[in-house]
Amino acid sequence: MNKQKLLNYALIAVITILLVQAFSNKQEADPAERDDLQIVARDEITVGNAVTLTLQNNTAKPMALANDCPGEPFQVSQYLNGEWQLVTATADVSRCAEANFEIEPGAHIGVSYQPWQRDLFAEAGQYRIEIPVADKTFFKEIEISNPGFFGKIWRTIVYRPIYNLLVALTDLAGHSFGWGIVLLTLLLRALLFVPFQKSLKSQRKLQKIQPQLDEIKKRYEGNQQMIAMETMALMKKNKVSPFGSCLPILIQMPFLIALFWVTRDGLGENTFVLLYPFLSDFNLAAVTTNFFGIELLAPGAQFYFALPIFLALAQFAQMKLAMHHSKKNQPQKKPGENAMADAMQSMTKVMPYFLPIMIGFFAVSMPAGVGIYWGTSTLFGIGQQIVVNRQIK
Repeated sequence: MNKQKLLNYALIAVITILLVQAFSNKQEADPAERDDLQIVARDEITVGNAVTLTLQNNTAKPMALANDCPGEPFQVSQYLNGEWQLVTATADVSRCAEANFEIEPGAHIGVSYQPWQRDLFAEAGQYRIEIPVADKTFFKEIEISNPGFFGKIWRTIVYRPIYNLLVALTDLAGHSFGWGIVLLTLLLRALLFVPFQKSLKSQRKLQKIQPQLDEIKKRYEGNQQMIAMETMALMKKNKVSPFGSCLPILIQMPFLIALFWVTRDGLGENTFVLLYPFLSDFNLAAVTTNFFGIELLAPGAQFYFALPIFLALAQFAQMKLAMHHSKKNQPQKKPGENAMADAMQSMTKVMPYFLPIMIGFFAVSMPAGVGIYWGTSTLFGIGQQIVVNRQIK
């Protein structure tokens, strides 16, 4: 087996290990230290983020917990003026289950306060959730805090405008969350069309002059000054900027990250504190989260993994379109001639196959709404890449 194949296998192994670690980083407490009811939740949550609990039954018997729907699941108190004061809220009956919570021995359930979030946890402060079980009461204290300096800047300039835009477009689309995601993705991709276009063109031009760049490195091997001078001269001649492919990407990345987070978080009561005043009357109960049979708030593993498979294939097509000229333009090197070049060449060969698989893998567990965003963005990118390829050709 040659070094090239060994390096390919090593790259695949490293990425696989990282993925396994990312999905298996849950640490369980020592059974001897567990309560009968183990309550797992973040100790500190920023205003606007959902409060969720994971309740683990550590006994040998089924556990039944009373449900006060349409009131909040369990009693919530806020620490004010030196004492715990009860906080109450109500929700649309259709948005909560009226049956009691049942937890089998050794099993766990998730409880979300999203339908009651606006009334219970809209303000920063110390909160306590009380869960009675038989003759015991279990407590979980949570700190709701305001975002820090950089968090406020991020929310004010990027996240909040995009979130409100999603709400407005969902309203415009007849309260369809799916079409709201599609419209928001297309709108942002259209607004960022020029930076994307410049980035793609710069990448394509770099691919076309890559053989000449390799020839310069070979001709002036060991003379970094000459290599730099000749490289800059060649780029200037072909009107290629060394930062042309990365600067536009850096400019648009915050917006795409915010769009991803907005789609992931959905339109819950917890995020309603971020609404602008003119959208404060938005009817959340009227929003439909079913999009062509896909439940957008549920994991993407629906209809026999149709969405993750589609996303993987679309991502593969986009990457092949972006790289199909580069393979023809690259001069063939002997194995071991340049260790760094060999490593980059191996990565280039592996990524068009591994990255789509990785995206499909993540789409299985992420909310399907994120998959709709990613699929819409990828299809838009495929169309844009086809246009760039024809222009440069």
